[in-house]
Amino acid sequence: MSVDVVFAAMQEAVQADGPKIHKKFKGTAVFQISDTKDVFSLDLKNGPEYSVTKGEIENADLTVIVESENMMKLISGELKPQQAFMKGILKIKGKMNLAMKLTAVLSATRKKMPKAKM
Repeated sequence: MSVDVVFAAMQEAVQADGPKIHKKFKGTAVFQISDTKDVFSLDLKNGPEYSVTKGEIENADLTVIVESENMMKLISGELKPQQAFMKGILKIKGKMNLAMKLTAVLSATRKKMPKAKM
């Protein structure tokens, strides 16, 4: 599974539950996937048009730098954002208080991830 699938699920979560997620995470974030050089942006600042897009938005409140494998672990719940940050697996630039609320976005995304076929 690729990070594109993760951010497609995040977009689905934001469209379905944007106002609910916005209550917990009011801001913009850029996700830089360090090993693939992919960049995705999350905008939960001004509703009702919340979005996840490929590419970088200017003046993001938060920048998250992580490898694709660890992004997958964050979404699956196998890795907690705070643990990843403390271990140096996840790098954060910007508003640290917003970074602490990233879990709300990740858990909403997890619910929209495609289920693995057995």
